[in-house]
Amino acid sequence: MVTPAQTAYQNAREPEDRIQTLVLENLGLVNRVVDRSFGGMEGLVSRDDMIGAGMVGLVEAAHRFDESKGVKFSTFAYHRVRGAVGDLLRQLDWLGKSARQRLTALRHAIREFQGTQGRRPSIEELAELTDMSEDNVLQYLSYEKWDNVASVDGYVEDSEGGRNVLSSLIAADVETPEESLEWKERVDRLSEAVQQLPERQQQIIVMYYYEELYVSEMADVLGVSEGRVSQLHTKALYNLTRLLEEE
Repeated sequence: MVTPAQTAYQNAREPEDRIQTLVLENLGLVNRVVDRSFGGMEGLVSRDDMIGAGMVGLVEAAHRFDESKGVKFSTFAYHRVRGAVGDLLRQLDWLGKSARQRLTALRHAIREFQGTQGRRPSIEELAELTDMSEDNVLQYLSYEKWDNVASVDGYVEDSEGGRNVLSSLIAADVETPEESLEWKERVDRLSEAVQQLPERQQQIIVMYYYEELYVSEMADVLGVSEGRVSQLHTKALYNLTRLLEEE
């Protein structure tokens, strides 16, 4: 016969066991987020530090997770793990003075152009405005996603307040019919914008956000270097931002 004391002990243990199980079963998620979202940071920030920050995000997600909302834990935790690593990068102020000045110049040029032309400049126009090569423009624009201020990041926000590039194409935390309709409308808008991108950039978006390939795998599929894949990814996101803003 189970005593009241044993029942109380079991009830107290169950949440702790559940949290531990969620964390242990999703350890690979932390590595995946670091490798896919922050793979270009090696040499600037220790991978072990990023993994450590991601683990903190995973544990926090396990404590906050509410399975009654009908959302998979991996979906719920993805944003929080990525956000935790992003928080670490901001705290470290990982960009050097010169790089931050270039990035600031790019942001200023974009705002100025938008103010006078009513649209976001193209990569080619940005290169001319800032006296940089197109490759350098793409390099510094790629820092935007790591600096967590890219406008594509700001375009989509999940129902928990977390932000992630194209998160509505990856997953959605929908709880009501109204939220479900809103999510579908966002996905439709994004999908239409993706279809307006050049074919190679469409391929990058599909492979990264739908098929969830790593950069190395995308490079093998396309027959290009990993650096070229990163350039195409940055260009695709920037052009997608332009299309969404024009809409």
